Amino acid sequence: MTERLLEGFKRFRGEAYKGVDPEMLRLVREGQKPEHLIMSCIDSRANPAKILDADSGAFFAFKAMGAIVRPHQSGTNLSASLHYAIEHMKVPSLVLMGHTHCGAIKALAEDIDDPEISSFVSVARLALHNAQSIVGVNASHEALLRETEQQTVLQSMRNIGQYPSVKKALSEDRLKIKGWIFDMEGGNLLEFNEASGAFENITHFDPPSSSHDHDAHGCHHG
Repeated sequence: MTERLLEGFKRFRGEAYKGVDPEMLRLVREGQKPEHLIMSCIDSRANPAKILDADSGAFFAFKAMGAIVRPHQSGTNLSASLHYAIEHMKVPSLVLMGHTHCGAIKALAEDIDDPEISSFVSVARLALHNAQSIVGVNASHEALLRETEQQTVLQSMRNIGQYPSVKKALSEDRLKIKGWIFDMEGGNLLEFNEASGAFENITHFDPPSSSHDHDAHGCHHG
């Protein structure tokens, strides 16, 4: 069952511990200096370390179903993690990263009958209502899901901005918050642009060879 994981660890060890000054030993010796805290979904297809091809030590990672952020509560894992990253490690960048085809958002939109899941994802019910207002009653279910994914990131950005460590850092102008969507089909990253009120493609590369003709550009939320 775990053989494939161990094979992956073997490849990692071969890279991270090679040479006269191995990367991992350097990080142990010098400590970590991550530039970002990335909060993402638990979805196995949307792992930031994989899709960003990040080096060890590049960012703090926090995962939650749907990348949903609850309103502030003291003593939670998220509150403590934010405080450590922002106040002690002085991380200047906080990224909220949702993704398309998110199971948590589907559960929210379809009112899943599972109290363990619904009691958490219901935090984002306002995002669903906002999405319904934006797309209108005649929109397809898929259009509603795509809009709800984006609205959930925006709601999470508002919620996380009320955590004391985040609020303090923002007031001192030493923290930036970005909202991202990983478009799994198109192979793009979308970032919320406050000026345009839209999630816009920030990855203007050649499209993946298997990419669909897919334009996720300019979805307005004003």
